[in-house]
Amino acid sequence: MSKSEWIWVAIRIFGIYLLVLAIISIPEAIGAVYAHFHLADAAGRSSDFASMADSLRKAAVSKGITALSQLILFSVAAYYFICRGKLIHNVASRENA
Repeated sequence: MSKSEWIWVAIRIFGIYLLVLAIISIPEAIGAVYAHFHLADAAGRSSDFASMADSLRKAAVSKGITALSQLILFSVAAYYFICRGKLIHNVASRENA
């Protein structure tokens, strides 16, 4: 295999790695949304539990936003590295690099 083909292999492998990271963030996002709705329901039922449930709900929202951001970012980057990647390939293929 030539240097150019090895660079393409490396780009594709990195894209697959990013795809795995995107897939891993899916359950985190679903769990955060699930926790947000159930903690909001629990906070409305009991006044003793309300302050703790509210802080847990805020943490779930923060975790959900992080997981959704990771899902979007990793998915877009994985698509680029797996399906496109020409710019990265040109930069890596330069003799000066």
